[in-house]
Amino acid sequence: MVFSFDLGVILQRDTRRTKRRWKVIRRRRRRDISKGHEPSLEIPLDLVIEIFRRLPPKSLTRFKLVSKLWSSIVCSKYLTDLSSSPRIYMWLGFDEEKILVSSSPSSPDLDGSFVIDQDLTISAMKGYSVSHVYRGLMCFTNGTNAQIFNTTTRQLVVLPEIEESNIIAEEYKFRKVIYRIGHDPVHDQYKVVCIVSTHNVRRMEHWVFTLGGGVSRQWRKIPSPCPQHSPFTQGLTMNGRMYYLGLVPDLLSPVFVRFNISSEEIRVLQNVEDAFWCRYYYTEIIEYDGKLAILDYSDLVKDGVMELWVREDEEKNSWSRKTLVLHPSHMNMVKTHIVHNMSLRVQGTTRNGDVILVPQHITRPDDQFIVLPQVTTHFYVFLYNLQKNHLRKVYIKSNRYNTKRWDVVGFDDIENFMSL
Repeated sequence: MVFSFDLGVILQRDTRRTKRRWKVIRRRRRRDISKGHEPSLEIPLDLVIEIFRRLPPKSLTRFKLVSKLWSSIVCSKYLTDLSSSPRIYMWLGFDEEKILVSSSPSSPDLDGSFVIDQDLTISAMKGYSVSHVYRGLMCFTNGTNAQIFNTTTRQLVVLPEIEESNIIAEEYKFRKVIYRIGHDPVHDQYKVVCIVSTHNVRRMEHWVFTLGGGVSRQWRKIPSPCPQHSPFTQGLTMNGRMYYLGLVPDLLSPVFVRFNISSEEIRVLQNVEDAFWCRYYYTEIIEYDGKLAILDYSDLVKDGVMELWVREDEEKNSWSRKTLVLHPSHMNMVKTHIVHNMSLRVQGTTRNGDVILVPQHITRPDDQFIVLPQVTTHFYVFLYNLQKNHLRKVYIKSNRYNTKRWDVVGFDDIENFMSL
């Protein structure tokens, strides 16, 4: 009996010691974490990354606070590239109010529909319009003012005014201000490019602003190329370079412009080819099979025909041309949904190579080109695969919103955890 009693006392004492020891260990871990020390990982790093990429954005945002190591993993370009979550971003209008929502696909392969599942509206967006969505970052503009919004972390930063711009300071009655976001792969930085031009394109300026902490928080003016031009396409960023088409006064064909995001150098390249001519309302630069391409879809709704120019060699300015003709059944689908005063607009491409075609309502009073809100409560887009020459309609479903004023403003499949 004495032996049993002594053994029980010993077991209780050991249990208390173990509990105290674990309490000390937990306090030390919390103290180390609060001091920024990196906790020891008992599982391989590649497994940690695999676990991270399966977690929702809210969890990853909290994990950034655990340690510097975890923060660097969450914000790494590698994890960002893996965290693909295809989303369509839309404006919805209600009386005088606009809200911003996003939709995710109902099936991973995009064969089904999209479902509105996020409301991204914040009060600071009032009076602003979306000009660009790129790698999880969204640019809002209101005249010469711009804001950058991280769609993953919901962080918003107001960009400073370009105080040294002569065109903005002189308050031209007609001027054009374009903001675009790009990524510098050399320094792993995101930059905002602002192009300011007068209505007659006799004067223009190019400005660059670097996002993120630890950099100069001001705009830098870079030399503008000749000839002076006015961009008319949304543009495309590929391999650290931003491309767009621009109009030059008195020239029949547009110029092809390339901006190197790393070196911040701008070049006006040769025209695509002597025979190239486009109706610039219906032309966009896209990515085709990993190559730069120009799509002219001005005859899509009327005749079911598109012209595709693919750049085969940049140094030689070598391009191939391809005419795409819709299948009769696809043409009937377009004719059914795109009625009088409506057209289609290219709004980017998916990683699968599908061109996103958004319906838009158009009017041209006094020779002006104006895009109006939609006239239907059915939200949808067309996805067109250029290689397979296949067109399909994809609905954007919502059980909560009912409005005829809507527009698709972008497509993106990146979750970005960088700090603005």
